[in-house]
Amino acid sequence: MDRVTRSAILWIFLFPFTSADIYREQILHQEAQLHKDLFTDYNSDYRPVKNHTQAVTVKVRFAVKYLSFDYLEETFTVHSWVAMNWIDEFLTWNPTDYGDIKEIQVESHEIWIPRMALFNSDATMYQSDQFFTTCSLGFVGNVTCVPHIAHSGICSTSLRRWPYDRQNCTLYFGSWMHKGEQVNYTFYPNLPVVLSDFQNGPAWRLLRVANERLPGKYACCPNETYPMLKYTFVLKREAAGPAAIVVVPSIVIVLLTLTSLLLGVKDNIRLLLLCFSLFGHFIFLTEIGYDIPKHGADTPIILLFVRDSMLLTLVGILVTLLLMTLTKREDPTPRWITYVAHLVRTGPGKYVVFTEFDPSDSLKTKLAEDEGNTSSETQRTTNDWVTFCNIINSVVFIISLLAYLILIVTYIPADN
Repeated sequence: MDRVTRSAILWIFLFPFTSADIYREQILHQEAQLHKDLFTDYNSDYRPVKNHTQAVTVKVRFAVKYLSFDYLEETFTVHSWVAMNWIDEFLTWNPTDYGDIKEIQVESHEIWIPRMALFNSDATMYQSDQFFTTCSLGFVGNVTCVPHIAHSGICSTSLRRWPYDRQNCTLYFGSWMHKGEQVNYTFYPNLPVVLSDFQNGPAWRLLRVANERLPGKYACCPNETYPMLKYTFVLKREAAGPAAIVVVPSIVIVLLTLTSLLLGVKDNIRLLLLCFSLFGHFIFLTEIGYDIPKHGADTPIILLFVRDSMLLTLVGILVTLLLMTLTKREDPTPRWITYVAHLVRTGPGKYVVFTEFDPSDSLKTKLAEDEGNTSSETQRTTNDWVTFCNIINSVVFIISLLAYLILIVTYIPADN
């Protein structure tokens, strides 16, 4: 085959592709040409400023969508759309040269992007300071990227008012290596935090979000700044469930203990109820132990209430055993006990001693006195011991009632 024939055949096979390339170049839209011209000599490894002494100002806005808080592990996670805007001096053009195109879309990996790091991030989770998304680029070099990012940080819990506690979780953002004179983070002038599409996480309700820019001036570096963006999230626990298994049983245990002290000192059911109440305290403490951290920074005041209530119940059991022993004594009572018992029987003190007396004992005493029975003195002595025990029991009940009122006001948390 001669050279002319080979050239002809080659031209036939190449002609469609050559024609397609020529046609493609003819219809190459100006946006593609603009993109090609912008990134021909562009380097995304350096800050986008022509004067290296100038800082890149990055404006930040958080559109919070969802959050979760694990108070057992003390970790706080925020899912949000993070809008960031800055000026790239190397990505500018004249719209009239490209068909009046004023805005294009570019991929974040093609351009320089700010690396905003979370300083108090959870070290157990890998969180990169880079993001990958599609960004908007204006003809004056203004870049806007809105990636969806989940930030997980450490949040020290305060459980003193548990289960009606509130938590303040703070996240600190800034540049890990750049100074404020190189990359300057700041907020959008309007709506730095957007909550219009926010959805509360399980068991927690977001009350408010506060934002603050920290200048980052330190004594070690008087001529340099390291600014940070501070976001404080105030959360309130949805305590309907915990309150049903914690606060309400606490009140029930108190009523059970006080009701037991109202029974007669010789009643065995009294001792049984007090022992049951003490057992309920132990079960209650075990139940609370499953719901709170084992190594919290502070102690929930509801635990202090259960602790003191347990001590009062134990005192009630010991007093009951003592009084049951005294009511069975038949030896003569000391004069001051006899005097006090007589004073209570005949005076207004009988309205204070509300524990039920045994009417049969009083009847037997009266009959014995009328008939001159020799056992009348023994019966009177027994009644004196019973009266004295009832007086002690009444005093113990009043003291326990006042103590429980103080404990409820002091230690039972309220939903404010």
